[in-house]
Amino acid sequence: MRNKILKISVGIIIVAALGGFWGYNHYFKPDPEIQQELTNQFGSDFFNSFDYENEGGDSESVSDPQEKDPVTGLADASATKGNLSVDNPRTLSGNQQSSPSTTGKGTEVKPQITQQTIINKYQPKFDYLQNVALSRLDTLYSAAVQEYKQSKKAGTLKRSEFVQKYIQAGTMLEANVDSQFYSTLNAMKSDLIANNLSTDIISDTEKVYEKTKSSKRSQLLAKINK
Repeated sequence: MRNKILKISVGIIIVAALGGFWGYNHYFKPDPEIQQELTNQFGSDFFNSFDYENEGGDSESVSDPQEKDPVTGLADASATKGNLSVDNPRTLSGNQQSSPSTTGKGTEVKPQITQQTIINKYQPKFDYLQNVALSRLDTLYSAAVQEYKQSKKAGTLKRSEFVQKYIQAGTMLEANVDSQFYSTLNAMKSDLIANNLSTDIISDTEKVYEKTKSSKRSQLLAKINK
């Protein structure tokens, strides 16, 4: 019976926190005291620090000729199931980046900026965001399970407050991850437009992002039901 209650309670948290149960998001409105409690528990940067450059990422120019190989780079990134890979097969045939060339006078001509060039610029940022977000979601899940068990054993568990707390934790994390993702995606779109390139990859990337979140939700629910 206890295991059943645990599964149900944690299941509600995960589904609601990841946007799959909007009724609870509506009912449990944001509470500054709970949000402060979560910040104190997990740290000030846990919910809103996803800055790739500040974590040592390379913010290279889109016209930088020192790029990774577009074919092998994408093959490695897309091989992992659920990876937030900006994968566009159309760029691997007739739209590959050309190597630098020189004119007859010896003047170096900058390589053409292609869609693949821009994908290579932003792929590490998407990979970093995904890895950090999934790691922190796993941390929330583990904390929720541990807190539930400890409170239940001590006889101090208040289910409504417990569920409210971790719904807020999940929605705080998701909102900030969404904000960072779409900020990066919009920057990528601006680069494509500025170079007169197709923006079809933008909608494809957004679909992969939503699919990745849905997949993680299913994984967590499967873990609960074991």
